[in-house]
Amino acid sequence: MNRTQDRSSLLLTLLTAGYCLAFLDRLLMAVVAEPVKAEFGLSDKELFLLTGLAFVLVYGAFGVLSGWLLDRFNRSLIVAWGLGIWSVATTACGISQNFIHLAIARAGVGTGESVIVPAAMSLISENYSAQKRPLAVGIFYAGGMVGVFLAWVLGGWISEHYGWRHAFYIAGVPGIVLALIIAWVRVEKPREPAKSVDTAQRASTFRQLYRNRPFVWLTWGSSLLTFVNIGLVSMLGIFFIRSHSMTLSEVGFIFGPVMAAGMACGLVGGGWLGNRLARRGIDTLILFTAWTAFLLFPIYMLLLLAPSKELALAAMFVGAMVSTFYSPSHSASYLAVCAPDTRATAAGVHGFLNSLIGGGVIPFLVGVLSDYWRPQFGPDSLKFAMMVGLSSFVIAGLMFLQARRELSHEAYDEGAPAPA
Repeated sequence: MNRTQDRSSLLLTLLTAGYCLAFLDRLLMAVVAEPVKAEFGLSDKELFLLTGLAFVLVYGAFGVLSGWLLDRFNRSLIVAWGLGIWSVATTACGISQNFIHLAIARAGVGTGESVIVPAAMSLISENYSAQKRPLAVGIFYAGGMVGVFLAWVLGGWISEHYGWRHAFYIAGVPGIVLALIIAWVRVEKPREPAKSVDTAQRASTFRQLYRNRPFVWLTWGSSLLTFVNIGLVSMLGIFFIRSHSMTLSEVGFIFGPVMAAGMACGLVGGGWLGNRLARRGIDTLILFTAWTAFLLFPIYMLLLLAPSKELALAAMFVGAMVSTFYSPSHSASYLAVCAPDTRATAAGVHGFLNSLIGGGVIPFLVGVLSDYWRPQFGPDSLKFAMMVGLSSFVIAGLMFLQARRELSHEAYDEGAPAPA
């Protein structure tokens, strides 16, 4: 038992470290957005293409492929290759000479990073029971918040003192080292056996997921709500620079730690609470996620309308905490309604739609709206465009409630209580 626990802990540690580096490399473009925009003469639409669609389209599309591969081949090696690819691509961002070069390099980052979440969801679901899974997922996602902290603090400081290119040069090195460690260690136990299904059903993983109505509604709801953790994260630093006259250094040393601390508290606290909610049934986890989505709307409206920088930062801490509080419960719920042999693919599909809509389409539309309103509202055009984007939270909450109504007893993971 101790050996099994040690293996699970080591596995979770390596995956968490990988997710930390994923967020560091992913967010660097948002951290250096203003100097990049100035150097290349970009519009907000082009800027949010770099921080959003140029990354997330490839990230999401390859996430589906990664999930399919992870359900069938060695997951440790796939994670190691992914880490190596995105780390090299991060370094390539620093040598880019124009918008096209940056877009290609960002697509490379998205390609490599597409493996980390499907792999983690598959491995965590096999190493942790349904009742312990939310906390393990919360710890994994908290690693990303350490990456948020490093991106804004170190990335902002390096960019301010040595130029934005050096931030990318330095960020790529740790990922290459970690990739070699994961390839060498290969901490992975035999796969969980699939439930008894006929050959035709097993061959069509995507058909199983398409017919899984709770999973479908959970995924659509999450794809809208993810705007808070992908789209807004890349925009809020720019918002504080434009609407509250903060410098890049101030954003790095004030905004970054406040956001990262809020998100980390939300993930760990949400994981602890998720373990307890899971004992009451998966429907309770989904209901908690729905009400969290509704709560996020007024919190972020307060942030955007706050008259002072201090009040806006306080609202951002609360918003960051609440925005991640639901993640462990949501991840545990969508994993529980999927068969064991489809979970990595499910995570890939889930991640694709999350990235495409919450991290790509909605931020792009916000950028278009910001450009359209700039002649009328000046620097505050982004603020008003972001307010329109917040409506996605309310729609997401309604979709989660629909997912709860679609639940059936046979969709539940073994060991997870069915609804009363």
